Amino acid sequence: MKTELAFGLALKELRLEQGLSQVALAEACRCDVSSISKLERGLTQPSLHFMLSIAHGLEVEAEELLKRTLANNPEVIPAM
Repeated sequence: MKTELAFGLALKELRLEQGLSQVALAEACRCDVSSISKLERGLTQPSLHFMLSIAHGLEVEAEELLKRTLANNPEVIPAM
């Protein structure tokens, strides 16, 4: 699985667990809804700054987003 799609799945899982719509998350992140949509569909990757904003909007640590991304994409081996 492409890393972009793995991140998008992780983002969508967390957003739905929080009971947030894409609109609500976009407002919390101070970004466009289209940015959230593109991320969830695996069309783009976030910058580090944007990923931190997303984590803040979801009220989770950025580490949780990364862990879920790796869980969705076991082919990616993190550098140690």
